[in-house]
Amino acid sequence: MSPLLPRLAVASALLLSPALPACGAPSLKTVDRIDAEHLEIVRGNERLAETTLDHLRDLEAVTVSEQGHTQEGVPLSALLDDLKIETSSITAIEAIGADGYRAELDPATARSPDTLIVFAIDGDELPDHKGPLRLLTSDRALSVRDLRRLVIR
Repeated sequence: MSPLLPRLAVASALLLSPALPACGAPSLKTVDRIDAEHLEIVRGNERLAETTLDHLRDLEAVTVSEQGHTQEGVPLSALLDDLKIETSSITAIEAIGADGYRAELDPATARSPDTLIVFAIDGDELPDHKGPLRLLTSDRALSVRDLRRLVIR
């Protein structure tokens, strides 16, 4: 038997094995695979932080009125500060919902006290079609339902 044969068998098994990760950094989950009550903050392929609905409820919340409803949440800038994420070099933040909807926030919008991660409406949890987490901005086109990931650039 050739001494190369066992090595070739191992090499082909490694190449064909779906259970082994590719070389380099592990890839991030697809957005729809992130747990509903979690929010992941990433830069490139690196996860910087992950937070949960419970953690957000523990932070100092603000209340705003929108279309006759009272919404409760945490300013995005306060969340990033709490998670110790450096914000001075941010050029944009992309918010992504479970359905794949994306909105890109410029630095001024991201730092605005009016840009909130909302977790309650009229004192109750968000309805399924909006949450459990929602990004709310003063520009409704940038608001994202069922928020799962923030991509920092």
